[in-house]
Amino acid sequence: MQRTTFSSLSAAALLALSGFSSADVLITEVVDGTLPGGLPKWAEITNTGSSDADLSAYSIGNINNGGTTLGGGAALVLTGTLAAGQSTVGSYEADPGAPMTSNFYLVYGVEADFYFGGAYINGDDCIALYLGAATGDGTNATLVDVYGVIGVDGSGTTWEYQDSYAYRCGNTANNGVFDESDWTIAGANALEEGCGGDDTCEAANLVANTTPGTHVGCAGPSVGSAYCSGDQATCPCGNDNDGSNGTAGCANGGNAGGAAISASGSASASAGDLVLNVTGAIGGQPGLFFQGMNSINGGMGNPFGDGLRCAGGGVIRLQVATADASGNASTSINIATKGGVVAGDVKRYQNWYRDPASSPCGASFNLSNGYEITWGA
Repeated sequence: MQRTTFSSLSAAALLALSGFSSADVLITEVVDGTLPGGLPKWAEITNTGSSDADLSAYSIGNINNGGTTLGGGAALVLTGTLAAGQSTVGSYEADPGAPMTSNFYLVYGVEADFYFGGAYINGDDCIALYLGAATGDGTNATLVDVYGVIGVDGSGTTWEYQDSYAYRCGNTANNGVFDESDWTIAGANALEEGCGGDDTCEAANLVANTTPGTHVGCAGPSVGSAYCSGDQATCPCGNDNDGSNGTAGCANGGNAGGAAISASGSASASAGDLVLNVTGAIGGQPGLFFQGMNSINGGMGNPFGDGLRCAGGGVIRLQVATADASGNASTSINIATKGGVVAGDVKRYQNWYRDPASSPCGASFNLSNGYEITWGA
């Protein structure tokens, strides 16, 4: 995310700044939270172009309850520069002043880039991005992009995001004509699913399903994150991987890139559709997918066999799967059920596989990198 601020430049001055394409700056995610006060609420803006965007040319505002005029009579004007490919996030709450005290920070562990000053939206309101300092009904500026249909109360519509979220698939602004096919919309109350009003569970749903500061596109939020790769000069016999298989573990007898674990599906404990995948292991050899509570040695791992032990504490054996000829394998069980996870749990995963023929350190077994998942409901 990129920190931005607001100013009160005139619309004429803003419109004179024309050395960029307004189609490249757009709204890419909207969230209506479920914690006390309906927080956190936020909107993400992304520069999808190939050059920097001057944010002082833009303003963003909300249009509430099926109305046609801007809440508070005016949109907020941004300042600063947004680099190509980068996103900035505004939280609908008062600026807390002190660091690490905002509702946004308490959920995501990072600060929002700017604050709108209050909880001015609910999940049935439109969010509009303008070229120029929009006031009144916004006709004194150019409507670049909008989430929702201006003049329509979103309650009961397909674009409603009450206690929910939506993220943008495409990379082009809509010039004020909302097209819901360009969005993945979770549906009303999605952030409350499986929680029964429990705030910890709902916060986990927010973390698992929304991605402030990262325009994820149609693929949606990534499921978890890799850690403990074997390129840290910590592999047991100098067998660090060569980087050809991403954030993989230590090199093995068949693959200098090492074995990499990842996840697909969703981090929903109730859906039970998460799949663990490993690539770059040894073809025809079995490997154990397992779950742990902790990331070992601060996430750096400790030497174990020909690799690094990255996940530990309360270990649960999930499933043994034999790699295909290319060294790939996946789980076929309900990981959430087998691992006994609930919303809010943070678990670590790894694949421990046989390497009997030509293991670099002679231990005849190796491990993938580690993988961390925050589970939602």
